[in-house]
Amino acid sequence: MKHLTTPETTPMPPSAPLSANGSIDTATLDLLEAWRLQDATDDPEQRRAAEQELTEFKKTMNENRTLAGEPILYP
Repeated sequence: MKHLTTPETTPMPPSAPLSANGSIDTATLDLLEAWRLQDATDDPEQRRAAEQELTEFKKTMNENRTLAGEPILYP
C-alpha cells in the first residue's frame, strides 16, 4: 500500500534549487514548503481520494504512452 507524504515524512530535495545568478532560491523553497504544509492532511477520506486520483493519473499516463509507442513512466 502506498502512503501519501505528510509534513513529518516528506523528504527534502537532495540539493536546493539555484537561481539564475547561482545563489540558493530560498523564496521558492519557502513557497513550496508553505504549499506542502497547506496541503498536508491526516483525514483518511482525503488521503484515500488523493491516492485514488494519483492511481488514475498514473494509469492514464501509462495508457497514453503505450498508445504512442513510448515506454511507460509508472511501472
